[in-house]
Amino acid sequence: MKRLKINETIWTVLGLSLLSLVLLQADPASAATKFGTGVFPDPRPVEHQLIRGESTQADVKRLLGIPSGSGGALLPGYGSKSETLESYNVWYYEDLGYDLASGDGEMVMDMRQQILMIFFKGGKFHGYFWTSNTGTLETE
Repeated sequence: MKRLKINETIWTVLGLSLLSLVLLQADPASAATKFGTGVFPDPRPVEHQLIRGESTQADVKRLLGIPSGSGGALLPGYGSKSETLESYNVWYYEDLGYDLASGDGEMVMDMRQQILMIFFKGGKFHGYFWTSNTGTLETE
């Protein structure tokens, strides 16, 4: 065990004391905090780069990356098949987060939520659904 000399001990205690005083002076009520799930893929290329009935799950993964999760869906058909339920495999990409700031007796929270769902039928791209509270996306 190394023995500290008196001078080293005094300097160590003074340094830790100074650090503690600086940290205590920080106003925790004025701190800003950010939480989120990570980078969200741009949904615009989906419409132009994936081909319905031809693009594969590997194509989707190359374009958008690894999905946040997966599942299934039973959705009604359309037209004369509107009474028929069709099953789909679904991949989803999500961006959930918030920026939290407080100070002067108030708290401000900006929430962000974006979800991109990719639908597959028979292992091929069938369509997508995108929703966001951060902006708009024009579709054709």
